[in-house]
Amino acid sequence: MVLKAQAPSDGAVLGSFEETPAAETGRIYENSRAARDSWATLSTVQRSAYLKRFRHVLIDLQEEIADIISASTGKTKTDALTTEVMGAADALKHVEKEAPGLMSNEKVKTPIHFAGKASYINRKPRGTVLIISPWNFPFQLAVSPVAEALAAGNTVILKPSEDTPMVGELLRRLAALFPKDVLQVVMGDPDLGEALTSGNPDFIHFTGSVSTGRKIQEKAAKELIPTTLELGGKDAMTVFEDANVTRAAKAAVWGSFHNSGQVCLSTERVFVQKGIYDSFLTEVKQEAAKLRQGQDTDADIGSMTTRRQYDHVKEQVQEALDQGAVLETGKVPANWDDSNLFIEPVILTNVTPSMALWSVETFGPVMPIMAFETEKEAVTLANDTEYGLGGSVFTSDIPRAERFTAGMKTGNMNINEVLLSVANFYLPYGGVKNSGIGKYHGRDGMRSFCIETSVLADKGTEDNEIIWYPNAGKYDLFLDMISNFWGQRRNWKSFIQSYMNLNKS
Repeated sequence: MVLKAQAPSDGAVLGSFEETPAAETGRIYENSRAARDSWATLSTVQRSAYLKRFRHVLIDLQEEIADIISASTGKTKTDALTTEVMGAADALKHVEKEAPGLMSNEKVKTPIHFAGKASYINRKPRGTVLIISPWNFPFQLAVSPVAEALAAGNTVILKPSEDTPMVGELLRRLAALFPKDVLQVVMGDPDLGEALTSGNPDFIHFTGSVSTGRKIQEKAAKELIPTTLELGGKDAMTVFEDANVTRAAKAAVWGSFHNSGQVCLSTERVFVQKGIYDSFLTEVKQEAAKLRQGQDTDADIGSMTTRRQYDHVKEQVQEALDQGAVLETGKVPANWDDSNLFIEPVILTNVTPSMALWSVETFGPVMPIMAFETEKEAVTLANDTEYGLGGSVFTSDIPRAERFTAGMKTGNMNINEVLLSVANFYLPYGGVKNSGIGKYHGRDGMRSFCIETSVLADKGTEDNEIIWYPNAGKYDLFLDMISNFWGQRRNWKSFIQSYMNLNKS
C-alpha cells in the first residue's frame, strides 16, 4: 500500500510513499523496546548531542525542507521556513540547552522532624513514547515533542499525518540520524494510528482533533496509559477602547489568517469594545486588502491543506451568511474557485451565538467581529466556548489585561500579542476544557516525558525511628511534640526536647 501526496494548491501529484501496514505494529514496538535500554543509559548530554546533530542537518537542508513543507501543505514558502523550520530549530536548541538540568535529580526540602534525611526527585524515561502529529504544521509539531521525548531517554514511534506523506517521508529520512530504532517513523491511515494506540505504549502524545483525541483517551484509559492531548480551539481576541487600534488590527489579521487559519491557536472570534468598533473594522479591512495569496516567498497566505477542511470552512461561512451575517471582505462561497484550495480571507460581522461560526472550530481564514460594552461582558463572551486553548487581550491598561487574563479559562494567553506564546519554549503549552489534557514545552512539559520518583533517603546509621514500634510510652511525648511544633506558638526548645525523648524511647 502507498500514500499518494498531492499539492493542495493545484492538485499536482507529488509522489507516492510506502505505507506501514497495521499488522507491523507488534514488530515496531518490539524494535522500539529493544533499542530503549541502550538509549536510556546514555547521559542527557550525550542524547542532546544527537539532537544538536539533527539541528545542524536541519539548517543545512532548510530550503529543501521548506520547499517540501510548502508543496505538501499549501502554505507559503516564508511560513514554511519561519514557523516550521525555524520553529523546529528553536525547539531543538531549547531542548539541547535545558534538558540536562531539567532531567537531573532535583533536591527538595525535608521537614525538620525528618532530621538526618534528604529528599529528591529522580527522573527516568517512561519507555516507548507514541507521538501522533498533525497535518497543519507537519514538521514542527512532530520535531518538538520528539526532541523532548528523546532527550528524556525514551524511544519514539512517530506517526505523522497521512495527509502530508511527503513530510512524513522527510521525517523518516531524518530519523536515520539517531541509533537504529530509537526514532521510528511510520506512515499510514487512521487504522495504523488505532493499532499503534492499542500497542500498549508507555506514553501517548497526540496533536489533532477533539474527536480523535477522545478515542485515543478511551483506549489509553483501559490500560492506564498517560497521555498528553493537544486538541482544538476557538480562541478569542478582545480589544478594549484604550488599545493601540492599529496594532490590534494588524494582530487580528495575522492571528486569524496565518497559515490560512489552520492553527490551533488561531484567532477565531474577535470582540471589540463599541467605542472603537467602527475604526477597528475599517483598519482590519484595510490590512486584509493588502494580503497576497500564493506560495512564493513574497506571498502572505497560502491555500488550505485538505479538501475536507476547505469544504468545512465553506459550509460554515455559507451557513453564517444564510442566518444574517454580513460579508465585509472576501467572496460569497458560491464564487469560490473549487478547482484549488485557496480561500480569500473572509471577515464577517453581525455574527450571533446561534451560528456554528460562533462556537464550532473553523480552522480556516475567517474572522468574525463582534462588539461588547463592559469588561465583565467581554470575559463572559470570550469564555463562551467548549474550548480553552488560548486567547489574547489588547489594552494599554496592563492591570486590566492581567485581570482579564486571570478570568479566562484557557491554557494560554497573550497580552497585546497574538499566537506567540506557543513559540516561547520556556512556557508550557496545552489547553483546558475540550482543548486537551496535559502540557508540553516548558519545564513541566518536558518533564511529562519522564517518570518522576519521589525519594526520601536516610544514611541508615541509626537503629530505630521515633515513629516505629513499639508505641509504648510515646503517646504523651507525641502530644508534647505536636503542641510545641504545630500549635499556635512554636516552642523550639520544648519541641527539640520532645523529639530527643522520643528518640530515646
